[in-house]
Amino acid sequence: MSVPSVPPLPRHEPRRADCPWCGSQRLLRRAPGRRPAVDECRDCRHTFHNPRSAAGPERGAAVRAGARLRHRSAARALFRCCPEPESWLDVGTGDADFPRTARSLFPYTSFDGLDPTHRVLRARAVERVEEAYVGRLADPHIAARLGARYDVVSMFQHLERVPDPRAELRAALHVLRPGGHLLLDVTDPRRLFALPPGPRPAGLRAELEARGCTVLTRPGSRRVVARKEPSAP
Repeated sequence: MSVPSVPPLPRHEPRRADCPWCGSQRLLRRAPGRRPAVDECRDCRHTFHNPRSAAGPERGAAVRAGARLRHRSAARALFRCCPEPESWLDVGTGDADFPRTARSLFPYTSFDGLDPTHRVLRARAVERVEEAYVGRLADPHIAARLGARYDVVSMFQHLERVPDPRAELRAALHVLRPGGHLLLDVTDPRRLFALPPGPRPAGLRAELEARGCTVLTRPGSRRVVARKEPSAP
């Protein structure tokens, strides 16, 4: 089976004038002259790269090794809450490194992948995921197709990379079945120049609780596990 090639991508997207989390235009440039540039919202304290790097593969042995450690730790954390999910969607999966790692704990789970690039098609070709979707989870045609389909949805440093993280979070809950689990791994907000900075765990917790979810991880944790309650809208 031939492996799809990955087309080249631009390095950066256009600079934005508003906060991707709350929409405020009261932005503060945290470190003038630094690259990549980091802005902070004066209203909700969300930090983000502005302009954002375009979607693309992570590089560097240290980055890959750190990602593998996070993936194994996250899989174990989810296993304690939900040891036998039938279906799992990894959002922003890229080459599906997380599903490949998680299979050691979830050998009978069906893993699907979604990514804004065609890398996910390559991941399907090498059987790291069973179904592959190209686009954003918040895209109407994808959300409509995947509604209430999954027992688990995972996002690894994904909300930091999308233009509307709250819409992406709403879409993740939409494709979860009642009682399903959401697994989020976000950049530590204390690391100003982490790649990339992202939503603060407290903001994620408040958003999830407002949408009828029970957050199972401790406050302030960069890994957020939440259960979608049957009564959630």
